[in-house]
Amino acid sequence: MVDVLPEGYYLDNFSYLLNFVAKQYSHLLHEHELGYATDFESLSPESKMLYVRLVQRRGPLFRVDKINYAELSNLSSAIDELLNAGYLDFAVDANTIEVLDLLTKPELLKLPEASELDKSARKILILECLVDINPDLSHIDRVRPLHHDNLQLYKLMFFGNMNQDFTEFVLNDLGVTPFEHYSLQTDTLFFETRELVEETLLIHQLDELSYELIEQSDVDEMEEFVSSLPVRHENRRLNRRYDRIVNRIARQYERLDELDLALDLYRQSKSTPSRERSARVLLKKGLSAQCIEQCTDIIESPLDEQELEFSVRFLNRHRNKAFMGESLPNLNAALIRFAPISRKIEVVEDRYKQIEEIACEWFASQGEDAIYVENALLAGIFGLAFWDIIFAPVKGVFFHPFQRGPADMFTVEFSINRRELIERRLVELEDPQVFRDMVLERFTEKIPIANHFVQWSMLDGALLQRFLSLVQTDAMLSVFRRLLDDPRANRSGFPDLIVFRGDSYCLVEVKGPGDRLQDNQLRWLRHFSGVGIPAEVLYMSYL
Repeated sequence: MVDVLPEGYYLDNFSYLLNFVAKQYSHLLHEHELGYATDFESLSPESKMLYVRLVQRRGPLFRVDKINYAELSNLSSAIDELLNAGYLDFAVDANTIEVLDLLTKPELLKLPEASELDKSARKILILECLVDINPDLSHIDRVRPLHHDNLQLYKLMFFGNMNQDFTEFVLNDLGVTPFEHYSLQTDTLFFETRELVEETLLIHQLDELSYELIEQSDVDEMEEFVSSLPVRHENRRLNRRYDRIVNRIARQYERLDELDLALDLYRQSKSTPSRERSARVLLKKGLSAQCIEQCTDIIESPLDEQELEFSVRFLNRHRNKAFMGESLPNLNAALIRFAPISRKIEVVEDRYKQIEEIACEWFASQGEDAIYVENALLAGIFGLAFWDIIFAPVKGVFFHPFQRGPADMFTVEFSINRRELIERRLVELEDPQVFRDMVLERFTEKIPIANHFVQWSMLDGALLQRFLSLVQTDAMLSVFRRLLDDPRANRSGFPDLIVFRGDSYCLVEVKGPGDRLQDNQLRWLRHFSGVGIPAEVLYMSYL
């Protein structure tokens, strides 16, 4: 780990991303988009540094007199070059509020137009008043970096998503979150066609817009939005994003009691929880036979455990009222009747401590050693035991150097594409000594390299060694199999604490006053009960 990054590190990272995309996707980029990267490289070093500094800060406008970077010896020259090259402008068309927001409150009050305003008012109120007055702001020298659309496109094509950014470079350079070294497959691309790029950008825009529409809750505008949605794409990643938008809008229809609109929209989605919500809507509409048919379809071919569990419990809950006299499918009693081991205690409330910390102190008072682990311990052991398989050189899953796992990590394809490797590893791990050695060696070897399943800050070698010396190997293998069945859904929901009691252990889910078990937590507790992993729920109330 390094303490200080070399001067100009941010420019090196920026140029790397641009050049990587320009090379990998030259056949998909338009001429002006390719020109964004090539023209940038022709700029002087100081101009490039200034541009990168600005586009990575919150804007969109910047006061020239506030731009101060030690590496820039001639700011005015850098600004002039960027203006001439079209990477910067003076933002003469900027909104009044954007320009006013560049000023501090004392500076706002010095404006001639602010002489009659209440000087004790908050800045936001002063801004609102000045916007109405529309003061002369021509004396405020400001600049605005351009080509944000091109940069957004390059970042999307580099990372394959809108969630990652240049922070990944910095964390890697500092050694805070270094990334695994794997071969980038230049013969396969994350984006195979320009159409896929455009559709991805569109889906991201629609995703953001859907939240705004839900906040406004205007049914007419929501219907117009739904009618403008693109048709489902053949790409599975896009389809999942599309379904999330559809389910989100349909759920808002449901809240607004627009049940017919909600049902029609849920039926357009192929992802959970659309069928579950459809069943609920059908029951609200009094269509019990159709509701039972929907739940029966789920029971016969569930998309995941949550769907199956919902349908069984939903039918059982309403059998004596809404479904009286109706023929129901056979319902799995274990999904209905399971109740985890639990106990109740009373503690003194401490508003400065998390409920889990209070629970750990209570266990300590009982002579037991409790450690907060939540989703870090069991999922972390999985990530360590399957590390080389997670980062195996499977075709078409590694596209840039900042991935915490393969692109198919949270899809059904992950296990399918590595079936032989996984089965061989599960057989290897049947030997308890091999199991323990592999996990502990990986822990030492890989810390602190990024992995979707490994939260390094919550793990240490002593904890792993202590737990692995007590847990039954076959029980842990059952946990691995369940994680492999559905990595996305099952990597969370683990109990909050591990409590060591002499030569034994117990996983403990902590619930404070008014809190209840979530469905994914209950599923893990039921699994633990079936495979012999000690687990319980601790319900805490205050004295």
